[in-house]
Amino acid sequence: MLGFYNKLPRFQTRYVIVAPDNDRQQVIKEASKEMFKPLKVLYFPYSAVEELYYLCEKRNLNRQSVTEEFLDCFMEKAVITV
Repeated sequence: MLGFYNKLPRFQTRYVIVAPDNDRQQVIKEASKEMFKPLKVLYFPYSAVEELYYLCEKRNLNRQSVTEEFLDCFMEKAVITV
């Protein structure tokens, strides 16, 4: 992701790591490294992906219903700031 970030002109995007719930600490550790902080990485655990999928299926939500703000409810910032 960092190579992608460094090579392209700046544009609005989000850097999201989708990983198993058990890998949360490792994701946070890596994303909190100084070189990755500009990416403002988000962590989207597998359990949240599954929860979102079932919610969309149950409520018949379409693409227009799933906004960035809605997705934010299922993700967390992966960077620890001191």
